[in-house]
Amino acid sequence: MATLGRDLGISERLFLTRQHGEQAYQVLKARLQALDEGQALILSFPPNQLMDASFADETIVRLGEEIVSGNFGERSILLDNLTEDSIINLNSIIKFRQLKLAFLAVEPNNVWQCIGQLEPSLRETLELLSHRNSLTAPELGTIKQLEVNTASNRLKRLYNLHLVRREHEITNQGLQYIYHFWQWKT
Repeated sequence: MATLGRDLGISERLFLTRQHGEQAYQVLKARLQALDEGQALILSFPPNQLMDASFADETIVRLGEEIVSGNFGERSILLDNLTEDSIINLNSIIKFRQLKLAFLAVEPNNVWQCIGQLEPSLRETLELLSHRNSLTAPELGTIKQLEVNTASNRLKRLYNLHLVRREHEITNQGLQYIYHFWQWKT
């Protein structure tokens, strides 16, 4: 993101205003579309940055809405190294607009968090998936003592939010989806 700031002629650590957000959105949209299916664009922020709500709304939130609506196929975005103030601003705009959006963010110590609106059962499932790296609905059902349909719905909802990715395989029982937690490679 610091490089993006330099390329756009804005601060390398201050991501402010809706106008600059619109400029950044255009670049990030092109970068996201250039990725292979099943890949995530990692938005790596410089230390001590500040992203205001207007910039966040015009870039991160806008991309998130389009990702969830299917405009980018199997691609997603991951947020890296956001400051607490930037996280508060991003959460504020999601809450203010009453969006059902969530993003994965990782800190320098590789601890991740989910930013945005996500109900507790989905957060719990996402946490479990992060420890296991992959999970199927029958496995989740066994671990959490859930009906397979309930487990499948939880995983599918995380997938629809692009908080996880999935693959499929054909087994003796038919089609089975395998859900994976995103991996960061910065």
